[in-house]
Amino acid sequence: LPAIENSFKYEDSNGHLGGINNKIKVIKRISFGYRNFSNFRNRILLGFNHKRIAPNS
Repeated sequence: LPAIENSFKYEDSNGHLGGINNKIKVIKRISFGYRNFSNFRNRILLGFNHKRIAPNS
């Protein structure tokens, strides 16, 4: 019952997070050609319009 009351009280949902996870899964499914995790990570960040981050040296 408290969970149902909270669903009416707050407008937040897991929809946004689910969309992010789905987009990462789609990128993962088509990303067999990446040589290392850094390239894969950069592709995910580019998919969400973030800037590339240089790998740690």
